[in-house]
Amino acid sequence: EPVDRDNGSGYALRGTVFTPDGKYLLVGCMGGSGGIAVVDMTERKYIGRILGMRSNVRHLIISNNYLYLSINGAGYVQRIKIDKIKEAVQNATSKVIYLKGWEECKVGRGARTIEVSPSGRYIFAACNTVSQLYVVDTQTMTVISRANVDSYPVGLDVSDDGAYVITTSQGRRKMGGNAVDIYKITYSDKEYTSEKSETKTDTASVSPVLTSDGSGT
Repeated sequence: EPVDRDNGSGYALRGTVFTPDGKYLLVGCMGGSGGIAVVDMTERKYIGRILGMRSNVRHLIISNNYLYLSINGAGYVQRIKIDKIKEAVQNATSKVIYLKGWEECKVGRGARTIEVSPSGRYIFAACNTVSQLYVVDTQTMTVISRANVDSYPVGLDVSDDGAYVITTSQGRRKMGGNAVDIYKITYSDKEYTSEKSETKTDTASVSPVLTSDGSGT
């Protein structure tokens, strides 16, 4: 029986991450009323869903004691302290946990995979609908750079040394995509460590090294 995986698969589970202490598993729910499902790994049981962020949660990562989310449809990167997540879960009295205090940055529509630079200073976001790569400064939660990407990017990763970001594009309706793009990350000075970033300022931009048509520098 044909099933529409995007509209007929319940909460459409997507990004998944463990809290740093391994106590909780957090699962992004892109469909339905959205939110983040929480599983207690000690008790091996489902606790409930966290709501309060924008709907359409796509990807989850943790960096420098923050949980970062990509919001697919509207195109946002949101974050909140892990400690606030744990406090809300521990004090929950029902399976619906409303959590306030999310910080956010508007990026391109269709925000899919996100990844952080080695220091935690920058978030890179593959934005599917607008076919662009966005760079977010986590100190200010603002966009500082973006670049065109082959049609409909979904996957993304940053090299261990923070020098490159790679995207993969899926294509849609037999058009575009089916491509791997490689981008060089250029920092204004050097990428400061999280300890130094409290007092230093820096910027980062991305430029193509190789795209599917062989262009780039």
